[in-house]
Amino acid sequence: MKKLVGLPALFALCLLLSGEVSAQKSLTLVGSYGSTNQRDDSKGSYGFGAQYRYFVRPNIAVGVSARYITENIDRELALKTIRGKATNIPVNLMAEYYFGTRGIKPYAGLEAGLNIQKIQGYNIIVDKSTIKPGISPKVGVILPLGRRLQFMIEGSYDVVIGSDNAVNVDGTKIGNELYSVKNSNQSITVTGGIRYIFGKMEKKVKSVPEP
Repeated sequence: MKKLVGLPALFALCLLLSGEVSAQKSLTLVGSYGSTNQRDDSKGSYGFGAQYRYFVRPNIAVGVSARYITENIDRELALKTIRGKATNIPVNLMAEYYFGTRGIKPYAGLEAGLNIQKIQGYNIIVDKSTIKPGISPKVGVILPLGRRLQFMIEGSYDVVIGSDNAVNVDGTKIGNELYSVKNSNQSITVTGGIRYIFGKMEKKVKSVPEP
């Protein structure tokens, strides 16, 4: 938890030590699919959101991200099927390192922040919310679509830290995992999106023919 709290200070330090700061910024609209740790009761999570990043150097970026993620939970018991909806809103700070500054650019990064979780019931009376810290290491690649447009795709391992946001649906089965509905706290997620670049662009160096 202390590492999460210290992340903004790390970003500020990057800005102070970055030397020549790049003026480039970008806004990315994203969609995602995640395979969660509730695969027996869920077909996965779906989300959408946005990322804003600022390049402190041509190959180092810091920024913020936010997504709205939903997951339908269907738990089949002997007498009935429990149906619920889990939502998660991760709001993260992020840092990324790019292996190159032009063309196709692979990158690695880390996101960390807070997850606003909620579990609701469709055919049961359940409504519980909580806020938990989380962390997401990630790798991805950028594909240029034009001078200011790019396509990005990344894979991440999303972990929510702390106890589950869970509700027992049978008061006589307290502590029995089978009789509870909850938010997923781990997910292998694939995210894709379109990125628009603001600010100063690198100039292409034109070759001068020899006389």
